[in-house]
Amino acid sequence: MLKSILVGLDDSKFSAAAVELGIAWARRFDCLLTGVAVICEPMLRDRTLPEQLHPSYKVAYDLLLHDARERCDQLLSKFALRATEAQVSHKLLEDMGLPAEQIAIEAQRYDVIVLGQETHFEFESSTRACQTLHKLLRNPPRPVVAVPEVNVGGEDVLVAYDGSASAARALQAAVATGLLESGRVHVLAIDPQDRIVASKIAQRAVEFLDFHGVRAHHVALLSGDPPSQIILDEALGRKAGLIVMGAYGHSGIAEWLFGSTTRHTIQRTSVPLFLYH
Repeated sequence: MLKSILVGLDDSKFSAAAVELGIAWARRFDCLLTGVAVICEPMLRDRTLPEQLHPSYKVAYDLLLHDARERCDQLLSKFALRATEAQVSHKLLEDMGLPAEQIAIEAQRYDVIVLGQETHFEFESSTRACQTLHKLLRNPPRPVVAVPEVNVGGEDVLVAYDGSASAARALQAAVATGLLESGRVHVLAIDPQDRIVASKIAQRAVEFLDFHGVRAHHVALLSGDPPSQIILDEALGRKAGLIVMGAYGHSGIAEWLFGSTTRHTIQRTSVPLFLYH
């Protein structure tokens, strides 16, 4: 079961949605919710060390750093107020460095990382999404949940499963959190040539879930359509409130299902994604 959640804070609506999901889960599991704000200090300069900056730029650098600290403090204060209102146990963290690296370090203390579907940690270009989420997903120390601005789902869970190691680890991690115990679980497997193959793959996941007391049924589809669209269509059709899937496969069918599919699904989802590999 979830004991602790780390949520990344920026000033976007996606981050606000991530906080709300974190609060809902913190209430559900009576666990600690920690908000982390990161001062993206390396973006304020080139590779020159701060103490070696030219005097002509040092004043500007100090002002930018001061503004970034103030914005982080505002984010943390807003998070603390919301968590207090929701009556959830919470903690505040402020780090300095590259956001993906700092979040990965902090996440070693927590069960799951919750971020917005878009991340905007680079304050100087906050209108444009940064790559923090995708960088973190390349080597995540913990499962990552990507949260859309508006969540249209319900209580059910859709597991997108292809039998790869990435998918298997994501499923095991999801079971450990207790997040699969809120509603019905649908295990989706897709094969471009043979529905029987898809059914066998899905059944392995269903049997694993059964060992852990989670009842699930399989959905085996024969389709050569883009997997990301099939996954999203199935999630919406079944009113799922969470999609569980492996992230960024590396070769063969794993890459076909979870490589570019990861990015496409993140971009288009209206349901939180539980991602791991």
